[in-house]
Amino acid sequence: MNSLLIKQIKAAFSCENNEEGELWLDDILNKTSLLDNHDASRLTTGLSALLASIDNTYRQHGLEAEGKTTSGGYARQNNMDRPPVAQGQTSPQELAAITDNLVQSVNTLLTAQARPEIDDDIASLTSLSTLVLDLITEQQHKENDMLIQRRAMDEHSIVVTLDLNGTILSANDKCCQLSEFTRGELIGNNADMLNVKNVPLPTRLAILQSLFKGEIWHGELQSVTKSGTPWFVFCTIVPNVNEQGRVENLVVLCTDISNQKRLEKRLETGRQFYQSITNSIGEGVYAVDAKGKTQFLNPEASRLLGWELADLQSHRFHNAVHYQKEDGTLLSRDECPVNHAICKGKTYSSDEDFFTDKRGRIFPISIVAVPLEDIHGEPNGHVGVFRDISGRKGLERQLQHAYKEAANANKAKGDFLATMSHEIRTPMNAIIGLTHLALETDNYTQQQSYMTKVKGSATSLLTLINGILDFSKVEAQQIELHHADFNLADMMNKLAQVFQHKARQKHLQLLFDMRLDTDVTCNGDSDKIYQVLVNLLGNAIKFTRHGFVKLTVSKEKDALSFCVSDTGIGIDADNKEKLFNAFVQADASISREYGGTGLGLAISKRLVELMHGELEFTSELGKGTQFCFAVPELVHETANEISREKVKPAIPISKLDHPLLCANTSQDMDEANNILAHTLSRLSIPCTFVNPNTDAFPVTRHDAMVLLPAKPAEWQKFVNHIKLGEYENLNLVCIVTPIDTEEAKRRLQSVKLNTLNIIELPFTDVHILRELFPTSSSTSPTHADGLESKIWRKRRLAGKHALLVDDDSISLEIAQQILLDAGLSVTTATSGEQALALGNSNDFDVVLLDCILPNMSGFTVAEELNNLNGWHCPIIALSADGSSENKQKASSVGMCAHLLKPASAAEILHVIDINIHTTANLNNMHDSDDPYLTSLAEFYLNYGNAELLAQLINIMVENDSKHDAINSLLDDARKIGADTLVAALEELPSSLENKANYAHKISNISFALDATLRLIAHTLSLPKEYDEKEVEETLSISDLSAVITSLESYDAEAVSLLSALYNKHASSTSASASVHALNHARQLVSVYDYGRALEELLRLRDTLLNG
Repeated sequence: MNSLLIKQIKAAFSCENNEEGELWLDDILNKTSLLDNHDASRLTTGLSALLASIDNTYRQHGLEAEGKTTSGGYARQNNMDRPPVAQGQTSPQELAAITDNLVQSVNTLLTAQARPEIDDDIASLTSLSTLVLDLITEQQHKENDMLIQRRAMDEHSIVVTLDLNGTILSANDKCCQLSEFTRGELIGNNADMLNVKNVPLPTRLAILQSLFKGEIWHGELQSVTKSGTPWFVFCTIVPNVNEQGRVENLVVLCTDISNQKRLEKRLETGRQFYQSITNSIGEGVYAVDAKGKTQFLNPEASRLLGWELADLQSHRFHNAVHYQKEDGTLLSRDECPVNHAICKGKTYSSDEDFFTDKRGRIFPISIVAVPLEDIHGEPNGHVGVFRDISGRKGLERQLQHAYKEAANANKAKGDFLATMSHEIRTPMNAIIGLTHLALETDNYTQQQSYMTKVKGSATSLLTLINGILDFSKVEAQQIELHHADFNLADMMNKLAQVFQHKARQKHLQLLFDMRLDTDVTCNGDSDKIYQVLVNLLGNAIKFTRHGFVKLTVSKEKDALSFCVSDTGIGIDADNKEKLFNAFVQADASISREYGGTGLGLAISKRLVELMHGELEFTSELGKGTQFCFAVPELVHETANEISREKVKPAIPISKLDHPLLCANTSQDMDEANNILAHTLSRLSIPCTFVNPNTDAFPVTRHDAMVLLPAKPAEWQKFVNHIKLGEYENLNLVCIVTPIDTEEAKRRLQSVKLNTLNIIELPFTDVHILRELFPTSSSTSPTHADGLESKIWRKRRLAGKHALLVDDDSISLEIAQQILLDAGLSVTTATSGEQALALGNSNDFDVVLLDCILPNMSGFTVAEELNNLNGWHCPIIALSADGSSENKQKASSVGMCAHLLKPASAAEILHVIDINIHTTANLNNMHDSDDPYLTSLAEFYLNYGNAELLAQLINIMVENDSKHDAINSLLDDARKIGADTLVAALEELPSSLENKANYAHKISNISFALDATLRLIAHTLSLPKEYDEKEVEETLSISDLSAVITSLESYDAEAVSLLSALYNKHASSTSASASVHALNHARQLVSVYDYGRALEELLRLRDTLLNG
């Protein structure tokens, strides 16, 4: 204990000397634990601490005073060594000094703790002692805490002190442990020995600059131990700044994060591994948290969705991706099936969901979503794996469509079989039954009736079979287009001939609305166009009960557009989609009511598509239907110059002094009236349209056309008006009407207008021009009396000898009768061997040879016959195989022509006629005053010259199809009715681009010209005498009986049969009683007087039979 303190205690407690005072104090302090009084015990304890603190203060004070040489120090020492006062107490000066010292000691402690100093008025020794005791206790606690913290830091962190040059001043044990350097190796050396790897020199300089400014630096450092093991620390460098603000040294605190880094590396490796898995699985993977926010997207998900993770993180995954249904309607999150399953902690799997990508495209997905759970097992988001299944869904739709199509096809097949069963069995039943009845009766008239009906049933059956074969060819893509020039007017006339009578039978108006020059040359496959139009017009007439059927033809650039419209039953919306399906009709009941196979439209659609067009239709149930198609590149302008010059007459508009007056007598003719109006307008013929029932006729004389319907009452009204003089100021030029010319003239007999021109519906601009402006220079014969007409053909073939070879007895009998009816004598054979034997021993003018025969084929027979010495007889092939290969094979063995079974009588006789006449000379020509025969002779003399023929061939070889000589030949051929030559010449311009085809056409022309010359030579060599009565009997007797049977049964076909019979005989070289009788019967039938017509025909048959 400090001597000064001992002295003060001696003086304060009246001890005799210092030793006694020290002993007494020790004795008091040692008895602290024996005191009963708590306060006394506490006092002695506190006193002990106070004394220790004072003793320490004295020691510190002594040290401070050692260097002082002031007298004050010695004085204080002398004062303290003075003996106590007489009363045994310390002097006030000494107590004040002690108190000052205590106050200074306490303030020193408070200042060190950054606490305010005590006031000067605290001078009580007891108060000071208590305050000192509290400060000492608090300081001890702090020192203890600091010691614990220091130990903890040493255990956890590296602590290194560096000077400003980087020299290590101190290093704790942790630094030595981790770096594997001893403290001796570290202290005094530069910090570079710790091998920091990840801080380059420029960065180090920047760090030092900031530290010298007093700033603290934080960062990660990578180093290696003494043995080379890498280690990582998180470092904090604190500059130690003195009172002048200068940095004296640096304290470096580092936390070892090597394990953390190794763990991070393992985690990164694992993450990369799993990332590579998600990147390579080929499916989109996403993850969302409990709030639905996107946390992860793999590249495939980004590609499918069009979103990057950074863009999608600010959105709910559902709101950005899964918010729409397939039809585009919104799908709320509450309705989302994925959300429902995840909220229940269940895995969701489906192929029926749809995602929407960033561009708004909705696509079907296959998805599996698995819930994520927190530590409490509650849903905390989910992970989804999905893929785009658009391809699969498309395939499924195709499969479903294919299944539906297959089901529909199966149903259609069933319907077809049912329909075909009816369609085939009905005519077959008729054929079998009627044949049986014909065999059972001896009544000739009854037999004729039965066989006529058998023929009709067989024709119906053949039409059905041809339709099926046509469709099979179209489906097998075996149909090829054959482009050739054709005249549109000819096609329209052909259609009119086919459907005019059918329309009249149903009291329909057949109309042609031509929006272009009908007499135009087109280039295309006329047969395919004709077939389509036949199907469309046939359907229109079939399904129309009243009103009209109209064909509209218009030109659009180089294309022709065809539209067939009607006022028929129409098609309901439910049946429109299946209308073009094969073997399908709009309703199964339609087949029963109207007949048909359901193939016509299917074939037509495919034929139009083959010609690069599209068949479309519109329809309204109960009001009618319209079918339209356009054929591109059809109008052949280069060939039209010839057409316009040769046919279309010059129309002097001045010929009409006044506009043509067109009188429409009935609303039934309104549609025809409209067509007539724009036809005349297009032809630049001025006209005025009036209604005779309401409008007055002009007083000045006008040329007039009258439109009359088929109703007899309207005709009678018209006749009455004429009788009353209402038409006396008009020059009646022609009548436009649905009925035929003969019937129209019969109805006009009472007013003696039977010479009036009749324009039958359907008319075209050609008919209008021909009737309004007839050309007197035309000497061209009609089809009925031209060179290749039936009458001239029959005369040329009479007496010719034919060999007919066929192993089928029925085919043989049919062909034999056709030849016999044409006046040929016929020898038959049923095998190739018989044919060869007959060919060796007989002279024949022609051989008709079936290609497929038992044992020896027809090709072999033809080849051997042609090898016989002196054989010059033409051989014509008969075959059911129409393939080009079969035709080529027939040609290679010397057959001159190929006929496809079943061939009509006209086809067979035409082919025989142009091939049977082997020589062409006029040695046996008879003199004649007939102008037509004279024109034939002139043609022969002009074109029978070998030099001229060679010149024509050279012109064609030089591709000059427009040469005057070619045009003259074509005109002359038309004048004499040389149909084969005309057809060959008209096909020539269409072959210019194809050299091989062009050469083939020239060959055809050469053959046709040669055949024409041979026909002319034999026609001019025919004897003048010809038994017309025999012709009439041969041509009329069987057909006449068929008409009589039809009339007896009141069959609607009687009209058409009688008209056909009349037309067949009307072409004879001179009028006869038979023709007049047929015409009279036609007139009676047209007014439904079947009884009188029947009597007329019965009288005619008796006359023919009895001579």
